[in-house]
Amino acid sequence: MRNRVCKRQREHADDATKLSEEVVTDNTKDSHEGRVSEQEMKTTAAPVEKHPPTAPVPVQDEAASAQADRESKGTDPLEEATKLAAENRDRWLRAVADLENFKKRSAQERTKLIKYQNEDLLRDLLTISDNLERALSHCDEKTASSGLVEGIRLVANMLKDTMSKYGVSAIECIGKPFDPTFHEAIGKAPGTGAAPNTVVQELEKGYMYHDRLLRPAKVTIAA
Repeated sequence: MRNRVCKRQREHADDATKLSEEVVTDNTKDSHEGRVSEQEMKTTAAPVEKHPPTAPVPVQDEAASAQADRESKGTDPLEEATKLAAENRDRWLRAVADLENFKKRSAQERTKLIKYQNEDLLRDLLTISDNLERALSHCDEKTASSGLVEGIRLVANMLKDTMSKYGVSAIECIGKPFDPTFHEAIGKAPGTGAAPNTVVQELEKGYMYHDRLLRPAKVTIAA
């Protein structure tokens, strides 16, 4: 009986020991997991390091770098400045010369425009002058002294004077050598006794407008 009691006591003691070991093991595991979880939280919550912005390079550093480059290349700043000043002066002189040439061309074109501004009008008036001349050439001796003919002659002369005032002048061509610049040959006349290519007849009078040809003279030349 006593042996049974002792045996049961030993079994209870063994069970208590096992239970105590299991409790210690669980506590150790929980403690380790707690430390790991706390470490993970610290790692996650740690702030991200921010790198400070790069400071801009001071202008003085750039100037010093440029100065160092010039010194390494053996370039004299004064020599560079003198060369640049000479180039700028050359550009300025060219610009001034171009401006003066432009002014001269503009003045010449303006003068030319004013000088020949009535060219088209005067060319049209030549047709009226031709018709008046033809009308007078067909008048016979009986009608030459009539008032109508005198009126036509007066108008023709006034028209010539007006055109002359604006720089129109007739081209003299009878007896002159043929010049294709001022004459337009309509035909040749044989047996005139004049030298070949001499203007012997004027079919339509030619005119100059200042130094410009307004209309060539239509002529017949000797064969």
